[in-house]
Amino acid sequence: MVGGPGSGKTETLVAAVAARVREGAPLAEFAVLAGSRSAAQAVRRDVVARVGRAQASPTVTTVHGLALGLLRQFQPADEVPWALLRAPQQEQRIRDLLASPRVAWPEELRPALGTRAFARQLREVLARVRQRSWDEERLAAMAVERGDATLAAIANFLDEYLAVGDLEHTLDYAELVYRARLLVRDEAVAASLRDRFRGVLVDDAHDLDLAQAAFLGDLAGLGLPLVVFGDPQQAVSGFRGADPEGMLRLLEFHPSTRIDLDVDHRHGTQVAEALESLRTRLDARLAPAPAAPRSTEPGSVTVRIYDDPPSEAAHVADELRRAVADGADWGDLAVIMRAGRAQLAPMTRELLRLGIPVEVAADELVLAEEESVVTLLLALDVAASGGAPDADQARLLLSSPLCGLDAIALRRLGRSLLARHAQLGHSDQLLGRCLAEPQLLEGLQVPEAKAAAGLAVTLRHAAEQLGQGQEVQHVLWQLWSSTDWPERLRATAIEGSRRANHHLDAVVELFERASREPVRRGAAGARTFIRELAGEEIPADTGRELAARGTGVTLTTAHRAKGRQWQRVWVVGVQEGRWPRLTPGGLLLDPGRVLDGSPRTLGEQLREERRLFHLACSRAATHLHVSGVRGAEGEASEASRFVHELGVVAEFVPGRPARPMTAASLVGELRAAAADVEQPETLRRGAARRLAHLGERGLHTARPEAWWGLARPTTPAPRPDGAIWLSGTALAELTGCPRRYFLNRRAKASRPPQSRASIGDVVHLIAKHAQLDGLGLADMRAELGKVWDRIPFEAEWLSASERVEIEAGLERLANWLAEHERDLLAVEQRFDVTIEVEGRQVVLHGFADRIDLLDRDGDRPRLRIVDFKTGRTRRTAADVADDIQLGVYQLAAGEGAFDHLAPGVRDVEAPALVFLRHAVGEFPAVVEQSTLAAVPELKDEPLEVGPTWVHDRIAQAVRTLEVGDFPATENPACNYCQFKAGCPAFVKEIGR
Repeated sequence: MVGGPGSGKTETLVAAVAARVREGAPLAEFAVLAGSRSAAQAVRRDVVARVGRAQASPTVTTVHGLALGLLRQFQPADEVPWALLRAPQQEQRIRDLLASPRVAWPEELRPALGTRAFARQLREVLARVRQRSWDEERLAAMAVERGDATLAAIANFLDEYLAVGDLEHTLDYAELVYRARLLVRDEAVAASLRDRFRGVLVDDAHDLDLAQAAFLGDLAGLGLPLVVFGDPQQAVSGFRGADPEGMLRLLEFHPSTRIDLDVDHRHGTQVAEALESLRTRLDARLAPAPAAPRSTEPGSVTVRIYDDPPSEAAHVADELRRAVADGADWGDLAVIMRAGRAQLAPMTRELLRLGIPVEVAADELVLAEEESVVTLLLALDVAASGGAPDADQARLLLSSPLCGLDAIALRRLGRSLLARHAQLGHSDQLLGRCLAEPQLLEGLQVPEAKAAAGLAVTLRHAAEQLGQGQEVQHVLWQLWSSTDWPERLRATAIEGSRRANHHLDAVVELFERASREPVRRGAAGARTFIRELAGEEIPADTGRELAARGTGVTLTTAHRAKGRQWQRVWVVGVQEGRWPRLTPGGLLLDPGRVLDGSPRTLGEQLREERRLFHLACSRAATHLHVSGVRGAEGEASEASRFVHELGVVAEFVPGRPARPMTAASLVGELRAAAADVEQPETLRRGAARRLAHLGERGLHTARPEAWWGLARPTTPAPRPDGAIWLSGTALAELTGCPRRYFLNRRAKASRPPQSRASIGDVVHLIAKHAQLDGLGLADMRAELGKVWDRIPFEAEWLSASERVEIEAGLERLANWLAEHERDLLAVEQRFDVTIEVEGRQVVLHGFADRIDLLDRDGDRPRLRIVDFKTGRTRRTAADVADDIQLGVYQLAAGEGAFDHLAPGVRDVEAPALVFLRHAVGEFPAVVEQSTLAAVPELKDEPLEVGPTWVHDRIAQAVRTLEVGDFPATENPACNYCQFKAGCPAFVKEIGR
């Protein structure tokens, strides 16, 4: 029975089985085989539902399930039952054998034996060998015939691998089918099968490999009627050895009949047209008959290109919400992507973050990458190493749910540790040591110390248990249950948090894995367990296939979407390089090259990738949405060629949704309307009433107490003790924007300097040596060349452009230095001087780039401060009239900060800014500030404290520090402030 997607293959199978059961034949007398365990369970439920009564011992399973059942049934009763190795376990078995090789591998392969990639490729080769029904003797003969040392080593390894499996009574999937084929040749087994079954029905037969198809042929050869359903154009498991021609080879049995299903019962007309456009590019040799859509509902097909993956996720989330607003249920929607590890987990996290309820089959995700599992495995690893974490592990554990300290709590704990143990290092070092040395926490009165001490005790106790040989599952339970983390997760899950439910599911699976045979014990067992989980590049197993509950949007990969359908489907991440995902023939152990002499071609891969895309799109009944992202400038990434094969014009959608349908967006709009004084009073009151209503209905973010900036301070502001130390830059920040000062200097939240800041440091250093050591222009350029390649730049062209400008600036600097050579008094001079402002002692401190002593023409000697500037912005005299840094330089000089350089000289010349990037003739541009003696008071700014405007600014800063309130203040520096994101004072209108 051959039919395209939606033609009713599974429906026909279920109806056929149900009809036979209703006629009186027990379901147990039919072997019904599906493509996966979940699909088999669904078929069994549907058959029982149609029959209307329960069935005893039904054989509704997979090909592997039937083979394993036969093997267990006909083995001697006194032997241990056969166990099936899952793919990660098989790969780990291979890695263990390769770690102590008894096989003479060729010299060129030995460096790769310990890698995961080699183990994975070897696993694929061994699977292909058994799928072809070959054994180690045939491989060895082929190796001799070809003179192939690699093939000879694989033959010997296969012999060792099978021997170990026999000793442990374990089989992999390919070996299972191989042995089942041998078993059914036994006449007693064959007779038993003929007596037991009236027929065999197989769904999704297009994904059978050659050995599985041959096994079904063996059953047909016993005289059992065989009915197979499939669509060779949906064969997408070539990476597992599936052959789309496998099911068609069954037609070689006589008598045999092929029936094509030619009605499409699933798709709306537009989806059907798009699929037909794509189907014309598939392999026509294997095509089922064209199917006419039965539905007259048009539906829709869209192809959209977004800026980047986050924008794509935001738009998908918005469209999912709008679909539900239009009447769809969450369970009617699905998001399908190509890759599980690279796409599924990030998309799951992003949609959860955006408030979309999602359902992901637990075995779709790699367990060791789940956030909750990562935390428990880290704690287990520390316990296996003695319970004393290193510095990095300690910080991760302290900030994990096992301890629950956020950034503020960590900082508070670090300060408490520093106050008591200052002689042992800085706060970061003490945080890194406190779990390994819990005595450091003794006597600390902050609650964070108690939490950290409890975690340290838990880790030590777990280490002791492992040292006594306790089972790993028990130690994991002790780590998990010794904190309030489980209760917090449970409470959050009960409140409806999907993330909490997801974390709990992952923890349950972790304990289930830890309880499996063989039971791991002690530190060595813990490390083995961690290594096995960390080494899994394949989702764990299919035991969790039914974990999805159907109450949210289904997120799945294209391979796992086989046999399923939804009303609306989003096929996302359709990118070149990802879909199609083509692997050039360069693998060390490519199965095709090793066994056949030629690797799998790119053309074969492309055909399978197109079939996979066709399968994903065909899961949509009425609405299909395909999307990708366009690569940034200079990137090779672009939307896949497949999106243009649907016969639909792709639409580019820039940015993110303008009005996302989320609670956060709604609350934001209502708050903005309520706070906008330019809006009518009725609108503002209406928005406030809506917010109050939402808050009363349980939306916490609609309540004012949850809004940022309205809560009272959690701790009192620190009061400055003794003299207050102020530099010119700190004073500028305090008087310009106290919030910026606090975040930069108190919270230490500033980013590392960018390349331009690094350039400024380099130029200042060269200028220093030029003045002290008499470097000429050639010497300065040479010094610049020594360090230039170490300065980080975003692009090569930017480095070249900056180099030209800086070298021109050095030439202007050399000319200026030669002109003022005789005035030089000091370079990079540190200073501090104490003054009194409003009864408080204030220490002005800092560095001056250059200090000149001017005593020409018999005038009184005067000090002049020079500050070199390397930035692009050139300021005017009006701009620097109130420059507080220059003002501090003047005040410090007048108060005797440089008496040790020029005793008794307190007169100050106008300080100067020298802009090296800007030219006036052959010299740099120079802008001076009027002296405090000449202009003690600024225009339109009467003195409050005096005697100069600088004293007034210092008094303002001192009052801010004493009050401890650091409000955000809009000022000219807002545009380039690194803290403007989230700043309540920074408002920037963006034109549409």
